[in-house]
Amino acid sequence: MYLQASVKFFIFLIVILIVGFSPAIAQKRGIEITPFIGYQLSGSVPMTDGEFDVKDSEDYGLTVNIPLPMKQGVQLELLYLRMDTEARFDTYYYNSLAESQTFDMIVEYFQIGGVNVIERPGAKAKPFGALTLGASHFNPNGSTVEDEWFFSATLGAGVKIFPNEKIGIRLQGRLLMPFSFGSAGLWCGTGGCSAGVGTTSVFLSGDFSAGLIIVL
Repeated sequence: MYLQASVKFFIFLIVILIVGFSPAIAQKRGIEITPFIGYQLSGSVPMTDGEFDVKDSEDYGLTVNIPLPMKQGVQLELLYLRMDTEARFDTYYYNSLAESQTFDMIVEYFQIGGVNVIERPGAKAKPFGALTLGASHFNPNGSTVEDEWFFSATLGAGVKIFPNEKIGIRLQGRLLMPFSFGSAGLWCGTGGCSAGVGTTSVFLSGDFSAGLIIVL
């Protein structure tokens, strides 16, 4: 149910923003819809009495880019990213491993931000940089452990290659940064898993992706 509600909210946000930029829609120029697949390199974060680790895995998602009128090459970006993976929490006692818990994990990002594309006359390859802000959702799938939402940001760079005006390829590397990861009460279930850094922290991960750009 949480996924259906999240997706409905994100679709609603997309509709509102597209309507807000109706001049671009009316002209049907420059709006890019890009489904993509990639591979995410996750990491680990130290907790109060152990370590939390997310396994590397494939990811997939969708970006919608809407050109902004203030400057050529500047676009509004909406991003949805999902990874189905495993997570492990290791509990240590006097520097020795006391317990290890492994469970399935769904990681999602809901983001909005901007893209700056370097436009060169006649060039088919266009380098770009992207920065987005939003929320990330870490959900232990099929577990009694509670899910968690975090404020997050992404920072990416790559290239868009356009063989023609309607179809292109987007190649990108992206840094994913959920903030305050490890706040008190993170994933404490009946089997223990006491956690909580208690201070602001960042769980760094990244992905490399390739997508098919469809230009409206």
